[in-house]
Amino acid sequence: MDLDPDFHVLSSTRYDPRLLGLAWNTTANQGGSSPFLLLRYHLDRLNYAAQAHGWTISLTYDDLVTTCEHAVRQALSESSDVDLRILLDRRGTVTASAAPAGRPLPNGDPSLLSAFKSFPEHFVSSPTYSQLLQPPFLSILIDSAPTAPSPFTHTKTTYRSMYNAARERVGLPQLPTAVCADVLLYTATGEIMETSIRNVAFLRRSPPQWVTPRAEVGCLPGVMRRWLLEHEKIVESTEGELTKDGLTEGEFVMTFNGVEGCRFGKISRSLPPSTTATPREVEPPR
Repeated sequence: MDLDPDFHVLSSTRYDPRLLGLAWNTTANQGGSSPFLLLRYHLDRLNYAAQAHGWTISLTYDDLVTTCEHAVRQALSESSDVDLRILLDRRGTVTASAAPAGRPLPNGDPSLLSAFKSFPEHFVSSPTYSQLLQPPFLSILIDSAPTAPSPFTHTKTTYRSMYNAARERVGLPQLPTAVCADVLLYTATGEIMETSIRNVAFLRRSPPQWVTPRAEVGCLPGVMRRWLLEHEKIVESTEGELTKDGLTEGEFVMTFNGVEGCRFGKISRSLPPSTTATPREVEPPR
């Protein structure tokens, strides 16, 4: 389904020296410590996407590491954290570019916020928890029209017309303009998919669990989503469990991707007066 013959498959990760000491990131990297977040998962996703689009190529882990390390050196950021955008073309050529990282990771751990299973007000008002929760929260705006699932919603590529259209409908600027807001996509039957650059999960069931849209709705199977599912931090929804009509104004949502890790947002029916990002806040490339 090559609507754009020049599209690339892509993945976005984070370089942060603090990840070298994070045991679960080392385990996910087959026992080797790495300053890159879930890099082997990114490798799997790049190769899966290439195969899904009929490309007869295969990227190796060594080539991916070399490319990412070169991008970090070019950015002169080996002692700080950067966001990396990795591109793979149909010929098997892989490139990466680095940019200053956006939000700092809470306590250096991208998974930390998945441990919160409720949101009593004292969590938000407590100086200790407030620092971990990292307000202001994302404003998550519900799209005004459905998005059709396709190979381009199920794989991560540079072909983004459906995401761009969703952002435009709710009044959000196009990437890479930084705003503290995102748009929530849903299917023609009303089932929630994801936002324009993040997977999502909602507190549901009893006892409370973080429930993420099932893969069958056509959402992107993101690398952070994969890790959270494998470690039972989140569970997949059943058919019809997560719908746009089941959302309430001000409801908390956990978002996650391979750059930011986990963060929190709130459902909003309209764009807040100010969604300008802070200096450390930039939109991660999806």
